[in-house]
Order: sequence, then structure tokens, then C-alpha cells
Amino acid sequence: MPKSCCVVSCTSNVFKNPGLKFIPLPCQIKQAERRMLWLQAIKREAPDGGLWDPKTPHTYVCGKHFITGSHVKEPLHPDFVPTIFPHRTVSDPNQKLNRYKHARKREQTSPLLKRKVAKTTAVSPDLPTVLDEDHCPVDNDDADDVPDEMRESRNCLSSYSLEENDGKCRQMTGLSWTMFLSLFTFLNQFVKRRGYISLPPRDQLFITLIKLRQNPSFFFLSHVLKMPQTTVRQFFIRWLDLMYGKISFLVHWPDRECFSMIPPEMKAQFPRLTAIIDCFEIRTEYPSNLKARAKSYSNYKKWTTVKYLIACSPSGSITFLSNGWGGRASDVHIVRQSGFLSSVYHSPGDQILADRGFTLQDDFALLGVELLTPSFTKGRKQLPGREVEMSRRKSNIRIHIERVIGVLKGRFHILDGPLPRCLVQSARDKNQGQATVDKLVNVCAALVNMAQSIIK
Repeated sequence: MPKSCCVVSCTSNVFKNPGLKFIPLPCQIKQAERRMLWLQAIKREAPDGGLWDPKTPHTYVCGKHFITGSHVKEPLHPDFVPTIFPHRTVSDPNQKLNRYKHARKREQTSPLLKRKVAKTTAVSPDLPTVLDEDHCPVDNDDADDVPDEMRESRNCLSSYSLEENDGKCRQMTGLSWTMFLSLFTFLNQFVKRRGYISLPPRDQLFITLIKLRQNPSFFFLSHVLKMPQTTVRQFFIRWLDLMYGKISFLVHWPDRECFSMIPPEMKAQFPRLTAIIDCFEIRTEYPSNLKARAKSYSNYKKWTTVKYLIACSPSGSITFLSNGWGGRASDVHIVRQSGFLSSVYHSPGDQILADRGFTLQDDFALLGVELLTPSFTKGRKQLPGREVEMSRRKSNIRIHIERVIGVLKGRFHILDGPLPRCLVQSARDKNQGQATVDKLVNVCAALVNMAQSIIK
């Protein structure tokens, strides 16, 4: 097969255009984020309606879609990503190129660049870049040699820029300043350090919470912090693992005495209520493995997803989270396989509220637990008045689990997805026995439990 352009409505190929360059898509493993930028710019739709992502390495974009006729590996260059397409109207593509050239010219004539070059050449290549104990990249430069412009750009994403400001801290991280400081003080005692770290530990936690709350790309964070993407990603994974190990205990099943302190409105209608359950899904990038893609495709979301069973107490705190399942799994299957049907959590006489899709009355009855769901209307023209009233009461209380899920996703936008494959499951997760996405969801749930309850 001759080389041809993969852009829709572009008919260029190596035979018709022998002098035209054909650039392959970035590598799916080594350049995953740049590849995603290219695919988003191409905007080609897959047969299932999602974003097109070819698996063959022989996929090309012709030089007609680049301003200079070819790609450039410099991230700030306008040809780092193809920009000229039939579906995108650009008044003058050369304006971006001229702005880039002017910016480079200013850098070359400024004393800042000379300081950068002198500083870079003075660093020995034998110096270590990774700490053995905590895998944290080390900045071997003297802190006094960092240019003022670079220090200011880092400070804009520093926890010190919003110190003692609850409103700004809550907007950036989802936690108040007092809660953020308490969390860091607790976690910092478990951090082992050697040498000079390129980013203070408090700012590392701050950047991790910003990633959870606002979900900026690693490319954006690395650009703002003037650090490699791998360094920023290591900071995020490191602190995610630490939070999962130290604060995931906040998502736990309460003691029996706590169930007696449920709100009076609920207690009047369901005096033995212990939990409200539901399932929610998080969109992910399409897996490269076809079997994994089939297991994770959700007919409800029309996308590949990871699915979780969640339970909240009558007071609104998250008390149970299952491991992640592929979007194809049904709610009933997840409940049966998650370990929720256990005498560890339930006692005879307990009541549990759920949606009508949880047809598990018989399973819970074996434990002596009453599963309450709204009535089915299928096969009946109209429900009796008593059933209508009972269904309304159940729905009015069951809606609290929807509110909890809304708070969880609304406070931490990383759960909006689609999650990149590196945050779903990595090779090291197989050794640890816990997927990265499970740690991520548990940490977000624990942080939600740290805040004020939605039910007052």
C-alpha cells in the first residue's frame, strides 16, 4: 500500500504527490499525549462513534496540513500538531509561525537565555536524576540560579500563592486551606527525601490535587512548571499512591451505633435504613486490546467506561466502593461479585434503598436484609395509589446517592474522563494488585468524606 494521508477528504498519496512529505502518527507508547493531540486535531470519527485511533503504525498525515510542510518536535512550534484542515477555518496560518519566530528571536537576544545555557553546560551529566527511595526527580541546580521569570511561572501554581485563602484553595483543590494544610501535615511525615527536590513536597501535593480537581493535562502542567512531563506524572502517581495508602480508610462501613443517628425525616419513613446504593461510570480512552474494549464498552454511555458500585450512609458519607469493572458488566453482576452481599456489612432487619434495576431482593433476603426499590410499571397500565406513594417516598430518599455521585464528579473533574490508559491500569499495577483508577476513585471519595456532608 502506498503512503496516503489519513485526513478525511484529503486525497494526497506518494504517487500523486511525489515531493510531498508524509509524517507518521506519533508513537502510541512513547508519545501518547502528542498522538492524542494529533487525533483530536484530525477529528476523524471511529465506526463506533468515538475518536478514531488507528492501530497500524503505517498511518500518515501529509505535509499539506502543516504550515511549514512538515512536523516540528518543538512543543511550542505551531507545527508540533497539524493545524490546516478542511473543517477548520484559519485566516492566515503564517501568523502563528511569525509569532513563534518573534518569540524565539526575543529569547535569543535576552540575557535570560544566556543564563540558561551557561547553567545547563555547568551541570555534570553524572549527577543523579531520580531518588532511589521515593522515585522523585532531583533538581541539581542551585536554587539561586533559577531565573526570576521561571520562578514566577512556577509560583503561579504554588500553594504559597493562595496561603490562608479558603475560597481560592477550595476552587483550586476542592479543599479549604485549613483542610489542605492538615492533609499535607499528616502525609508529609511519610515522605522520605534525599537531596534537593525540584518542587517542594507541599507544592507536589498541591499539583496533585489540582490534577484531581481541574484535570489539566500533564503537558499543560509541565509547560507551566517548566518540568518534563515524566517528572510531573511521577509526582502525581507518587502522591496518589501515598494518599491511597494513608487516607483511603475514610471510606469505610460505619459502626452499628452510627445508624441510629440518621436524619429524622429518613428515620420516620425507613427506621432501619443503613445504605443507599447505585452504580456510576467513568469514561476511558479506548483500549488497544479488542477483548478489553468489548468488556469495557457501555451501551448506556456509548463509550468505554469503568464502572463502580457505590454506597452512602443515610447521613450522606460514602461507605463502600467496589473495584472497577468494565462498562459492559451489569449492576446486578457487580453487586454479587463486589463482596457487598456479606454479613460483614449487613445484619438481619436492615433496609437498603436502590434503583429498580437492582433486582436482588432474593439475594439480600438470604441475609435477612430488605432491599427497597421503586415499583415496576411494566405490564401494568397504572400503579395503585399506595404503590405510587411508596415509590415516591423511596425515590425522594434514594436521590441522595445521585447527589453524592454528583458531588464526587463535580468536585474532582478528573472523573469526568475520558481517563488516559496510563491512569486506568499500568504494568506496575499488576504487581501491586490494585489498578491506578481504583486508587484514584478511592482517593477522590476519601477527600469528599473529609468535607461537609451533603445532608444536613
